[in-house]
Amino acid sequence: MPDNILISLNRAIKLIQKEKKPNKKETVKLEDSIGRVSSKKVTSPIDLPSYDSAGLDGYIFSKKNNQFLKISKKIITPGKLHKNLNLNLAYKINTGSIIPNRFSYFVSLENASVKEDLINISKSKISNKDIKKKAEDLKKGKIIIDKNQKLNFRNISLLASVGIKKLEVFRLLKIGVVSNGNELVSYDKNKKKFQTFDSNKLQIINFLKHHNIKAYNLGILKDNITSIEKFYKNKVKDFDIIISSGSSSFSTGDFMSTFLEKKSHIIFKYIRIQPGRPMIFARYKSKYIFSLPGNPLAVFVNLMFIVKPFLENPKKSINENIKFIKAGFNDVKKINTVKFFRVKIKKDIAFPHNSKGSAKLVSISESDGLLISNESENKILKGKLYKFLKF
Repeated sequence: MPDNILISLNRAIKLIQKEKKPNKKETVKLEDSIGRVSSKKVTSPIDLPSYDSAGLDGYIFSKKNNQFLKISKKIITPGKLHKNLNLNLAYKINTGSIIPNRFSYFVSLENASVKEDLINISKSKISNKDIKKKAEDLKKGKIIIDKNQKLNFRNISLLASVGIKKLEVFRLLKIGVVSNGNELVSYDKNKKKFQTFDSNKLQIINFLKHHNIKAYNLGILKDNITSIEKFYKNKVKDFDIIISSGSSSFSTGDFMSTFLEKKSHIIFKYIRIQPGRPMIFARYKSKYIFSLPGNPLAVFVNLMFIVKPFLENPKKSINENIKFIKAGFNDVKKINTVKFFRVKIKKDIAFPHNSKGSAKLVSISESDGLLISNESENKILKGKLYKFLKF
């Protein structure tokens, strides 16, 4: 295929991020919100704590000009406001209890000089720093969760502490995953000698589990135009996105690309990357289609650099997990193409994996990551820094 109909990886990512993925909203209970993504900012409806409170067990009193104060038999306990207290007495107070009005002096148990029912003020160490002040942890109106923020056990606990019971989140995207090829058989079936186990589907579904989606296994399609047309006619209405692998090149035997060329709006096809070039991103009846190549490493590259930017917040940097590393080898590559090299890391230097051919699954499992070449260069130079994506 001529270079002039290919687009660069950067251009493909920009086109991906320009598209508006489905973002319908729904309300869920707080206990069901783990892993979901907030559709709006959430602010605290209260101060936390709502009152000054005791940080330790101790004693409180309203005046310190006496040498001795009698200790009341009444104990200040958490969970209630204590009113109408005698200002001439000291009160024992438990951790977390609200400090009553006008009782501004606090002494922890260990710093209190107590004999029978009296506290010696002059010998006790007053420490108001052990009083937890109102709104010390969180002020009313402060943002707790930002829009597009993923919810985890820590921020869910914080939401619970201020009484948030329900949250508005983005609805989970429904993504159907299908493989395409007459030679394929599911990994959990018995295969004949001429057949190949379908490994791509599990790779795609497990990748999707890290995102705010529901993934569905839609089986294996035979590579003929009738099967493909019937599949999309019946299935596309049930999903927001369909990701297929295999049959994405524009050769005469690849009917997935033939179907998309005729029936869909193709946003782009073919990217100047190696491996992973024959990849199609399209809209079909308002739903999005990712048609990925058939070889497993090409699928991995497209998931990380094409599908991922679409699923995540567009403002999130594609380079978030990219680091720089020195190349420990020389190699050649096609200019104007981003080539991904499988590498092993030794003493912070990247060396090529001893495997040729992009379809070799063993190289993915044995490599430490991908060294990413510069598009504008036609060679890899030993000792030069390159981008590196750790597996």
